[in-house]
Amino acid sequence: MPSVSAARDNGQPVFVDFTAAWCVTCQVNKRLVLNRDAVQTRFHERNVVTMVADWTNRDPRISLALDSLGRSGVPVYALYPPGDGAPLLLPELLTEEIVLEAIDQ
Repeated sequence: MPSVSAARDNGQPVFVDFTAAWCVTCQVNKRLVLNRDAVQTRFHERNVVTMVADWTNRDPRISLALDSLGRSGVPVYALYPPGDGAPLLLPELLTEEIVLEAIDQ
C-alpha cells in the first residue's frame, strides 16, 4: 500500500481512519458508516486510497500524526486531497451523508 504522500503525489485523495480496538466510537463508526456499501462504493468510484492507522497499542508514529492534526486521541478521520492541501477532518461521530459529502468535495 502506498504512503499518504505517495498516493497524494500520484493524484489520489487519501482517507485515513485513526482508530483503536478499544475505541467504542471507532468501532460503531466502522460498522454503521465506513463499512457500508454506499461509502465503500464511493471510495472506489472516486479512487480514494483508504488507510487505517491503528492506535490500539499507542504507536508513537501514529501519535505524531495525530499531534500534527491537532488531536490527542481517536477517533480521527482525515481526508487528504491530492497534492499538498490541508486535510479535511471529519467529526468524531460519522454518518454516511457526512462521509459521502466529504468524498465528493
